[in-house]
This record gives sequence, C-alpha cells and structure tokens, in this order.
Amino acid sequence: MHWRHTSQTSVMTGNGGCAIQLLATLVDSDDAEESEYRFLVNGKHVKYVTVGPGVYPKDERTFAPVRIPMLPPFPPGDWNVGHISKDEVTGRPVFLHTSHEDLPGVRSIWHPQQIDHLELTKVKRIRQNIYVATCARLEGSVLVKIAEFPWQMHCYEAESAAYEQIEGKGIGPDFLGHVTEAGRVIGFVLEYLDDARPARFEDLLNCQRVLANLHAHGIRHGDINKYNFLVQKEKVTLIDFDSARLCSNQSELDAEYQSLERSLLDCSLKGKP
Repeated sequence: MHWRHTSQTSVMTGNGGCAIQLLATLVDSDDAEESEYRFLVNGKHVKYVTVGPGVYPKDERTFAPVRIPMLPPFPPGDWNVGHISKDEVTGRPVFLHTSHEDLPGVRSIWHPQQIDHLELTKVKRIRQNIYVATCARLEGSVLVKIAEFPWQMHCYEAESAAYEQIEGKGIGPDFLGHVTEAGRVIGFVLEYLDDARPARFEDLLNCQRVLANLHAHGIRHGDINKYNFLVQKEKVTLIDFDSARLCSNQSELDAEYQSLERSLLDCSLKGKP
C-alpha cells in the first residue's frame, strides 16, 4: 500500500452553485483503501470527504481541475464530514452520507493569539502541511504548520506543548499563535527564518549549544537531522518538535547529544523539506 499526499489550491465553481477549493488529498496509489480530501466550500466552510476505492480512475484522484468537476453535488446543510461512493443503480459517484462531527483539535492552547486559517494568505509551500504565509495581523511573512486531516492532531498536540516549554529560551523560532478552523485549533504560526540554511559540520559547536539548552530543560528532541538546525550567521535555531518529549533519563539525553556529530556529517537527504 502506497499513499500519495498532495496539497492544491485550485478553485472551481459549478458544483450546485458552490465554489470548491481542494486543499489537501491523501490517496492510496493502489486504490485499495479510502481516499481522503479536504475541501473549502464558498471560501468559508471546510469539508472532510472520504471516497471509496474504485469510485474514480486512479490517475485522476489528485488533480483538482479534473477531480472537482467529477464530484457529485455537495449536499446543503451544516455538515463537515461526508463520504462518496458509487450509486448501486447508476454506478455514478454520490454522497452516501454526511454529518456534522465534533472534530478533534489541539488542547495545548497556551498562546494568547488565535488566528483563523482563512486569515492566512499562502505564499509558498514548504512541505505538505507547512507553508509560508502573510496575515494582516502579523508583520511580514510567517511559517504556518497545520494538521490537514483530523487524525493527525496528536502530532500537533505534542509539538504545541513543546513550544510552550521552550518559549523565550532561545531554542526555537518565535511562536506567534495558534491556527484555528471552525473554532478548533489545528496548528500554529511561527517566525519565518527566510535567510537561514541547514547546519553543516562546521556549525557543530553552536548546534551543540542549542541542543544542550534544550536538554537542560528536560526535553529530548527526537529528530536531530541537520535540516532541523537552521543557521543565521552564527545563530542556530532548532525546529520541528513533533517528536519531542519530556525526558528525565540522562542517558537518553546524552545519547542524543553524542549522535549530533554523526547527524551533521550525514550526506543523505533525511529530513530535507
């Protein structure tokens, strides 16, 4: 089973008078499992839609200009979760059911600022779930990291909690606020280090300092590849705390610290955006 994960921003109209924007897609390349889609309807409402295997041709499931016109009409009403299957009589795709569910959100809400995802204007995509954006309430470009699907929320729970622990300690980028969708927190906004580069072996001493600072606060990072150390002149900033956790075992912290030199010498592309 192989999964293809894409993010798109194409907007098309004509689906029952709705403007449909495909925000994210997760499909099984073998088409043996359900595909998942995140849509924005009429610029306001996010809908999470699963599609049964075999409903659409394999090669057309992730390309928005093809996918959106093939969708059945979106049912009216206040729903946020739906499922598309083939009609048993006509064989055409139809919404089998829709519902309004209380979707999970991040519970580690500690920063005073909350920003709705619709306030963010995407400028550049870094990864599937990470992009550079602008916001009228924030100065300059910022980095946004969100959960594209509700089942991903546990990763953002851990990372939000980690940023609270390191706030103001010179370890990570500035945490600028929580990102919300329909009132629930789905991610966060960070300072964008646009002039930074990944660490190299000659940055070892400064990387050791920031990692030792993290360990001094009882936190194990969990993923210290060189792309998670961003360098600006001589300043090193540690990023990507989704694998971080509180750790009182000094031997584990020491092992992570000792592995840093090997990580900076690694010539593979592990961790590269």
